[in-house]
Amino acid sequence: MSIIDRLLFREVMKTLAVILFILLLVLLASHMVKLLGKAAAGTLSGDVLLLLMGFQAVKVLGSLVPPAFFFSLLWVLGGMYRDSEMVALHAGGIGIGRIYRSVMISAVPLALLVAFLIMVIVPWANASIEYIKFEQQDSSDVSGIRAGKFNEYSKGDLVVYIESLSANGGKLEKIFVQDRQLGKLGVVVAEEAYQSVDSNTGERFVILAKGTRYEGMPGNQDFAIGKFDEYAIRVPRLDLGNKSLRVGAQMTAQLWESDTLSAKAELQYRLSVPMAIIIFALLSVPLARSQPRKDVYGRIAMAVLVYFLFINLQRVAERWMELGTTPTWLGMWWVAVLMVAVAALIVLLDSSWLAARLRRLPWKLQA
Repeated sequence: MSIIDRLLFREVMKTLAVILFILLLVLLASHMVKLLGKAAAGTLSGDVLLLLMGFQAVKVLGSLVPPAFFFSLLWVLGGMYRDSEMVALHAGGIGIGRIYRSVMISAVPLALLVAFLIMVIVPWANASIEYIKFEQQDSSDVSGIRAGKFNEYSKGDLVVYIESLSANGGKLEKIFVQDRQLGKLGVVVAEEAYQSVDSNTGERFVILAKGTRYEGMPGNQDFAIGKFDEYAIRVPRLDLGNKSLRVGAQMTAQLWESDTLSAKAELQYRLSVPMAIIIFALLSVPLARSQPRKDVYGRIAMAVLVYFLFINLQRVAERWMELGTTPTWLGMWWVAVLMVAVAALIVLLDSSWLAARLRRLPWKLQA
């Protein structure tokens, strides 16, 4: 690589790292607040908070790299225009084609890295997050039950209401339980309850102490009423094997084999992410252009507009593909072609060739 290539590569990567760090910090802080809220509500164990945060960081990193790279290029190239460094390069015989080559030296390896991230690592992170959520639903603990609130488990087959918790949070006091076993509805009122796990089978039970059980069907008079010292209610386990992952959490190989429109749309979205890096590299060179000693990054507003146009067109294209509005062969590729055409148009409008033609145009009209 030449000095120019190394300079651009180093400056762009440094700026990219700073932008990614700031964006990750903001997004993860917001996500951490949501997770802490779920942990406080008892729907999420505190033991998995850091693990979920790590998977979330991997999940958002893939989608953050393209815009961060775009604005890194705008920052570095815009600074070179502002400080007249680009004017000096052009005076030395380095044209826009040579600048594009230096930009692509940064863009192509980064696109390959993001392709691996979005095709392999992000689906794995999404699947891991979903499995953790499934396991959290399956491993509800009495310490996570909130006092003064109806707590529902097993899709309504087990409903628990407690008046208060013991000081250590391990026992429930003044408890009401509605459960359904073998199709029969039962209501239990007890003084206290705690959770127990069978060491042999791993089954979990809620043990109710000093209470009364009412069993029967509403509207019928044949109710069974029984008092007990201890009464065990088995907490059903989720069948994780029957839980299907959403499309975003499926491996890329599964999407290739699937014929559903949602799978094809997700696959093309994953392909579009590394492609976006190349497109942003093409757009950044003309959009960073400004006159020396003018306002800092004069075209930054246009660059932001182009970025949001591209992102929204991607979402529209993905939605159209899911609904079958656009044919599968067209998919989301038309967005990339449109953005390349926009980049070519901006380069053409800035070119000396077009300026020369426009200067000659009045003379041709007079002739």
